[in-house]
Amino acid sequence: MKKSLLNYICCPTCKKEFSLSIFKDKDGEVLEGALKCSCGKSFPIINSIPRVLPDNLMETVESRFPEFFSKHKEFFNGIRKGSVSFESVKKEKTSKSFGFEWEKFSDMRGEWEKNFNFYFEPADKNDFQNNIALELGCGNGRHTFYAAKLFKELISVDLSSAVDVAYLNNRQYKNTHFIQVDIYYLPFKDKFFDFVFCIGVLHHLPTPEEGFKKLVNLLNSGGGILIYVYHSFSKTMFKYYLLRAVNFFRRFTTKISHKLLYILSYPMAISSYLVLVLPYKFIFRRFIKSGWPLGAYADYSFFVMLNDTFDRFSAPIENRYSKEQILEWFNKAHLKDIKIMGGTGWRVFGKNIN
Repeated sequence: MKKSLLNYICCPTCKKEFSLSIFKDKDGEVLEGALKCSCGKSFPIINSIPRVLPDNLMETVESRFPEFFSKHKEFFNGIRKGSVSFESVKKEKTSKSFGFEWEKFSDMRGEWEKNFNFYFEPADKNDFQNNIALELGCGNGRHTFYAAKLFKELISVDLSSAVDVAYLNNRQYKNTHFIQVDIYYLPFKDKFFDFVFCIGVLHHLPTPEEGFKKLVNLLNSGGGILIYVYHSFSKTMFKYYLLRAVNFFRRFTTKISHKLLYILSYPMAISSYLVLVLPYKFIFRRFIKSGWPLGAYADYSFFVMLNDTFDRFSAPIENRYSKEQILEWFNKAHLKDIKIMGGTGWRVFGKNIN
């Protein structure tokens, strides 16, 4: 953790500033330590990453790093057990799913730049130069890598252990910071950020619109927000029936081990690539410009198809929205200059002018 991160974070419970206790540092970066608040909350810094999580999710961190907590009992004298609810169980399963995914698919690939530019198409990158930005759900840091070149400061967060992968993939940047957080328990003051982006995360939340509202509250006056969520399909589209078939199998794949699903992802991805992607890429694209099932993968390698196949069948929660539903989110939040674009889902940008 860079010490300058203290300028951007606060206690998620009372919103007061943290004090920093350093256990181990190197070249000005805190490798191990604790963030303490006068309200009594303490959060560990492990492997250079602050773990600012609610009690019911901190237990997972304690199980991952038992030696750290044993060594620093005076700061973390047992993690208080939070209440177990449907929402907390789903969030923990989601965290494990994406943690496994991005540890398996950790490589940084040149084609991620094309992916980044696609998602950011609705926003004007010329406005980013002096912005302090927040990335919600950084995964392995594939979008962080390109966003860091645009913003003055970038804070990237994730619920899962994928944040460790993102940190390693982007440690060369001096303007990036990484935190393990829960989107419903954010360590930031309201109206703090110039720009917030959340790509492919909200639709995996137990209550997506509530998560969206949390992000809007972080925008300062004139600040922009960019999100990407899955879109729904009408019953007149072939994709609707293809999605129904996928959801049928998801009843089983979301319950098996991640290791087994990773193995099964290969035959599923290979068959989809051979039956749908390659024929479109080499034959049908000249006649059909859009709407072909999985046609977007024609511009990417098989690796991306494999990665997304695991993602599609592993994530415990998947919500989908119509254009009207997503626009309603933005209008209810009183965002302006809204720009919505389709593709593989809804890419939506809006500005807070309050």
